[in-house]
Amino acid sequence: MSIEDPQEAATAPVEVLHVDDDPSVLDLTESFLDAELDGVAVTTTTEPEGVIDHLAAGTFHCVISDYDMPGRDGLEVLCDVRDEYPDLPFILYTGKGSEEIAAEAINAGVTGYLQKGGPDQIRRLANRVEHAAVEYRSQIESERYSTVLKALDYPIYVVNEDAEFEYVNEPFVDLTGYDREEIIGSSPGLIKTESDVKKANEKLAEIVSSTGPERRKFSVDIRSKDGKEIPCYDHMAALPFDEEFRGSVGILRDASEEQRRREELLRQNERLEEFTSVVSHDLRTPLNNAEAAAELARLDGDEEHFDRLASEHERMEQMIRDLLRLARNGRTVSETEPVDVGAVASEAWKSFGCPTDELELPDGELVVEGDSARVRQLIENLLRNAVDHGQSPVRVRVREHAGGFHVEDDGPGIDEDRVDEVFEPGFTTASDGTGFGLTIVKRIADAHGWAVDVTESDAGGARFEFAVDAKANASLEEPHVV
Repeated sequence: MSIEDPQEAATAPVEVLHVDDDPSVLDLTESFLDAELDGVAVTTTTEPEGVIDHLAAGTFHCVISDYDMPGRDGLEVLCDVRDEYPDLPFILYTGKGSEEIAAEAINAGVTGYLQKGGPDQIRRLANRVEHAAVEYRSQIESERYSTVLKALDYPIYVVNEDAEFEYVNEPFVDLTGYDREEIIGSSPGLIKTESDVKKANEKLAEIVSSTGPERRKFSVDIRSKDGKEIPCYDHMAALPFDEEFRGSVGILRDASEEQRRREELLRQNERLEEFTSVVSHDLRTPLNNAEAAAELARLDGDEEHFDRLASEHERMEQMIRDLLRLARNGRTVSETEPVDVGAVASEAWKSFGCPTDELELPDGELVVEGDSARVRQLIENLLRNAVDHGQSPVRVRVREHAGGFHVEDDGPGIDEDRVDEVFEPGFTTASDGTGFGLTIVKRIADAHGWAVDVTESDAGGARFEFAVDAKANASLEEPHVV
């Protein structure tokens, strides 16, 4: 038996298969059913052995069968149908009835049992067929939608007329973190704020109004049992009713990933604006300086102009390298390993330190969980910042600090009035600085979930403090995007 198209089911005729060994009964019953029912299509057969083949070849909503037939009686036909189509309505319509046959039919799962008779009896048959077919169609539609909803795995709820949860499915339980017993009988305020409850009631009022839509989609924050707020879309509709309101039904869709992507896109747009600003403004200065140096070199060939030209080119190359690092640091930190900050600093110092400069390392290991390559980049930028802004001999210290570490120097420090600007792209106090070194430091820290603070060191220089505690590292379970 084929599956009905749900869009055509509402207008398609009721399909009935009638089996009886008497063709005259088949013709008379078909005529009465046509007269009594709107949109009925009756298929008749005098061969009870072929009932299953007929069912397999069509879409039927009810079977009518005689009892006393040669070859197979009505109860045997009923057993055949129940083996293949256990829910298909089956009405035993027989001229040879008895209490014994009726009892057997009921035990075998017959939908209805009627004695053959005159017009009134056939009308009763038509009425029974109509009700059985409607219930069967509703069951098919309900099962189909239930299967679809299970496949989509969306949280579903039903709120009754008293504004209490009457039903929730397993995905709804998983989303909220409450046990089903805690939810059923409680008000939506259990999982929503007062403002969101008010919003839902306003949407429901629109739905049940005479001119309102059949359903509404709106955003809502679901509060889970552990206090977490989950952004969702609520697709709400009213339960069918004539005069008395029966409640509402809704499907939730978790919008966390969508929100995360939207926020990531906003951050990407912000970075694009930063890059555009650098290319259009910050790179223009060394480019103009290089052009001026080249023109002076052409005029008098002084070596000083060539040195200036090479210096400006190196500055532009460094700015481009830093821009590329900023772009790479837009990735998330999802895989970490133990990283010894002291060992990383010791290795990086080889590229920056002069013989007269000094790097003080912590006693023993100073281990944090992080992306080793990016932690090294963070340390390198801090060391470069200390060397570029200080006068040799420069002294840099790396020490443990409040569940994390700090890097400090004895340089000129940072003006109190400009502390909030140090991590902004393009900020620098050095004449040949790119202004991106500390921006990269901040981005790497954010990607790890580390808090970073700038203060004055004991020697009057700059001190960068990184809080790498358990709470901060726990955020790596949901990687930051920067």
